[in-house]
Amino acid sequence: MAELFQLDPSGATDEQLQDIVNRHVQWKLRRHPIVADHNVLLLHDSGSITRSDADRIYRGMSTCDPEKPIVLVINSTGGEMAPAYFIAKICREYTKKGFKVAVAREAKSAATLICCGADQIHMGSLSELGPIDPQFGAVPALALKHSIEHIAQLVTEYPAARQMFSDYLSKSLNIQALGYYERVAESAKQYAERLLSTRIEVPQQTQTIEAIANRLVYTYKDHGFVIDSREATDIFGSAVVRCNSEEYRLADDLYSALDLIEWVAGNTFTREMTFVGGPSDGCWMTQRRET
Repeated sequence: MAELFQLDPSGATDEQLQDIVNRHVQWKLRRHPIVADHNVLLLHDSGSITRSDADRIYRGMSTCDPEKPIVLVINSTGGEMAPAYFIAKICREYTKKGFKVAVAREAKSAATLICCGADQIHMGSLSELGPIDPQFGAVPALALKHSIEHIAQLVTEYPAARQMFSDYLSKSLNIQALGYYERVAESAKQYAERLLSTRIEVPQQTQTIEAIANRLVYTYKDHGFVIDSREATDIFGSAVVRCNSEEYRLADDLYSALDLIEWVAGNTFTREMTFVGGPSDGCWMTQRRET
């Protein structure tokens, strides 16, 4: 870590920065005994989960031993549903011994979808999952449906304003968009059901697969709603959600290191950093975009 502060910010290359971060992550991992009998992959991306992230996780699989379980350390606010589905799918395919996720802080929306494919979800006091809530820009897919339901309620309460609401909807409502957004939400539910069905059978599952998927997609009304470890246990069961485990402590240690490095990269080297894939080559530095 000290090597970062010895570099000249004006002359440091992406390759130099990436090499330092990769070696630091490997050093961190060696301090945790569970690494000896687990494959560790990372999804530390403050942006959005994309196809590129799925590709990087796939490449990281090349060093994994299929006779060891995979631990995917996640810190992500979400992203695209299809790449998230593929990340969980390939993590399942490339191990015979089980797939775990460890969440130090956030695994929201599409990252929660990844968690649906895991046999174990390791969390701590500051860990949070979130609703599986596909968005277009910053607008949730279900927002249009909920808006119409709200208008219908207002019409019931204020019947004299019925014509006003009718005129407004006839001029502004895109019926095709309403159907499309609902189909996107249903697709997210289907992805969740498929991943939940691939888990190694566990005892004490408190709800059916369909009920879990439906709850994660349709129950919560706020994209940022916090599903903490207690509520996650209520959803997935105590056999799936494990609190303050060795896997969680590994995730928390890596998060603390990468969060600091991300800050240094942005403020000293004007770089954006993600760490996705295997510990030896997962770091990716790019020039910060001007805003």
